[in-house]
Amino acid sequence: MDKTIDGISVILCCYNSAKRLPETLAHLARQQFVCGLDWELILVNNNSTDNTALLAEEIWSSLGSPTLLKIIDQVKSGLSHAREKGMQMAKFDLLLWCDDDNWLCDNYIQTAYTIMKDNPSIGALGGWCEAAFEKEKPEWFDAQAKYFAVSKQGRQSGDITNKKGCVYGAGMVLRKSHWIELKKQGFKHLLSDRVGKKLSSGGDTEYCYALRLMGYKIWFNEGLYFQHFMSNERLHLEYVSRMRKAMAHSNFVLWPYLDLLQEQARKRADLLKYTFRGGGVRLLKKTAALLIGNYDQREVAKRYFRQLYYCLFQYKTYKRNLEFLRSWIP
Repeated sequence: MDKTIDGISVILCCYNSAKRLPETLAHLARQQFVCGLDWELILVNNNSTDNTALLAEEIWSSLGSPTLLKIIDQVKSGLSHAREKGMQMAKFDLLLWCDDDNWLCDNYIQTAYTIMKDNPSIGALGGWCEAAFEKEKPEWFDAQAKYFAVSKQGRQSGDITNKKGCVYGAGMVLRKSHWIELKKQGFKHLLSDRVGKKLSSGGDTEYCYALRLMGYKIWFNEGLYFQHFMSNERLHLEYVSRMRKAMAHSNFVLWPYLDLLQEQARKRADLLKYTFRGGGVRLLKKTAALLIGNYDQREVAKRYFRQLYYCLFQYKTYKRNLEFLRSWIP
């Protein structure tokens, strides 16, 4: 990578994205720039079985954008692997992760570029979004919106390193030089993030935590706005339950990151104490909620029992992940 080349690379990761691409690409083609900002669009085709790549070329050509579309393949399944492939192939230091269902506002790329150039200490920068529904919004959606990454990530623009501490991957802005630095240290993802139709999560959070361990800051900016398209096939509570299950696993995997950021490490006794806080009464209440509670009560109870399982039976995994992180942290 030639650091003298100034611009920003937009990385669009796709898995069977044909139905979602038209509007996403249209918003990218409408981006407005000051003083001819140079940028590139990289589409990472992550084992799609539809006509994602061919359709993307046709749509982008019809939109008349002067920016060339670069299509690359990543045969290793998983969103984290697709994003890493995009970063590897990017020619600019500044990078923007745009998911195939993100409709960026017209000045998103320019605003992201300006903020990152003016603040070299930022490791990851995020914005905020609202949901755009394929059909009608479900009555339950607002209560579950955070599981769809639909929310503001801070009360005001600026440093959120010691507040939320991470930003979601949709619309995230980062630096290739930081990724190269991490790889040289020995960083590897503990989480693969979403793989095909299998729900998993946390790869974006893991990357933010890794950047924090390297001393970089996490920022939120209200000027970075986009719409997150909600296809009807995702809008049911069973899907939310699956996401919450995936997040419970991700949160467990990320415990070592949080412990190192707080300069502590959990011993088995700490996990057991955490597991049995509240004693038998709490266990009985969670069991009752699981059997006869409403949707939210059942989901909270499921989270409790998942944490119980991880604390009782997965300490070796926690310890192994902790030692791996210690092996590459400067």
